[in-house]
Amino acid sequence: MSHENVELAWQASRAWNDGGMDALLQYLDADVEWHPPAESMEAGIYRGHDGVRDYLGRPAAIFEEARVEPLEVIDVDDERVITVIRVIGRSEHFGGEIDADFAWLITFGANKKGIRVETFTPTPAT
Repeated sequence: MSHENVELAWQASRAWNDGGMDALLQYLDADVEWHPPAESMEAGIYRGHDGVRDYLGRPAAIFEEARVEPLEVIDVDDERVITVIRVIGRSEHFGGEIDADFAWLITFGANKKGIRVETFTPTPAT
């Protein structure tokens, strides 16, 4: 159990609202691996800060107003936490809004930065 990682995950999930991509990247290792949800149209593994910029920058460019609301952080073990977030945004270009929940399974390295982020979307109830 790592209370420090739980706090870092809260801070990282709030960072986008405070300073955008650069603020979030402060919590990620330079060699981070970002894994989108399995059902993502942008499948693959995005490596390093440039990879994260590429992956997360696409929706950020479409949604003029976007914010991340951390909902919960769950301690998994000494290295990993699950962060449940809600992404809310609006796009004039598409005339629509996004309001979606995601879970990030974040693995922290010895430097207390995220070295791996696996993203999941909730399965709708049947």
